[in-house]
Amino acid sequence: MSPVATVPERFYQALGRAAERLQLREDDPALELAGRLGIRRFIQRHASGDSDFQESSWVDHGVRLRKEVRELSGALEDSGVRHFFFKGIGLVGELYRVDDRRFDDMDVVIDPTDRSAALAIFHARGFAELGDRNQWRAGTERPGITMSRDDPTTGEPDTAALLDVHWGLEPVSMILPEGEITLPPTVWEGVEVRHRVSVPVNEHHAALVLHHLVRHDLLHVRGFLDFALLWEAMPQDGGGELSNLAAWLGVSRALGVIARVMVDDLHLFPLRGVRLGPWDWRGRAILRRARLADVLVRAARHAGASSRHVTVTRSLAWHRYLLADAARGRRLLGELLAPPKEYLRWRWPEARSNAGAWRRHVVAALGS
Repeated sequence: MSPVATVPERFYQALGRAAERLQLREDDPALELAGRLGIRRFIQRHASGDSDFQESSWVDHGVRLRKEVRELSGALEDSGVRHFFFKGIGLVGELYRVDDRRFDDMDVVIDPTDRSAALAIFHARGFAELGDRNQWRAGTERPGITMSRDDPTTGEPDTAALLDVHWGLEPVSMILPEGEITLPPTVWEGVEVRHRVSVPVNEHHAALVLHHLVRHDLLHVRGFLDFALLWEAMPQDGGGELSNLAAWLGVSRALGVIARVMVDDLHLFPLRGVRLGPWDWRGRAILRRARLADVLVRAARHAGASSRHVTVTRSLAWHRYLLADAARGRRLLGELLAPPKEYLRWRWPEARSNAGAWRRHVVAALGS
């Protein structure tokens, strides 16, 4: 069954329920909410049957990113660098058209053994690490860096074309980035070239999207849509690979919860090999807040809060404790109440002292 046959319709219905709770008064509240969440054209195109290409403020940006991704993937491939692009921009041509949704950046995963070669290619193409390398953690101490290229018209970093380079993934058992998860060989063995871009197979792609969702407190609606489309595009026996990688990434509990949402809210078929539904009190607690309409309402209320995902809050610590397979409760509490000084200086640079930054942090964290 084509993934566009049911997912957009069910998403449209959930958007309508969420828009009603948000008391939106536009002619089509569901589409208005879809626009706020960056998926309007995708929903509109399938709800109306209108297949014409539609210009928007995001299309030129998406076209530019897609062209950049193809060129970067080709350069990496020619140099023998093992890599793949994933999330939104990696799904163009397969599950999305370039006018379907908002694409913010380019996410690429590099085999750690090829990191130096890959960075040399990115530097040769004008990319450099974004931000102050002396703040928070040096790039070599993190599982990835964000790169940008200067805008030729201004000479300033072009933050509309960010390249997120990963050679590892941040563990979900903590909030602040420390340590990394390297991907198993099976992921690299499954990488294939589609539409001139190296991408992981759908089963692995879905697990990576799920990890990203947990890192973003289940509030990344485009990630929910990515996951749903990948779920329906997978073969019925693909659940085993999805479950194996989810366990490797520490998001098995989250997989059970989101799988229940896929089946109950979007009416998708269960996948063999995926344990459906929560199996402990943590999973049951998160499922009560993970229904699609609930997620859409919360995401709409937090839309535009750009600092949300870099601020340790009480809500974020609690959700991470519920979702992570092996959540480190003491570590999460420590990050909530006493994060490292490096983080405090990075997050609250205007504070006059470490004590002032800590006070700012506690007010923000406990007041969430």
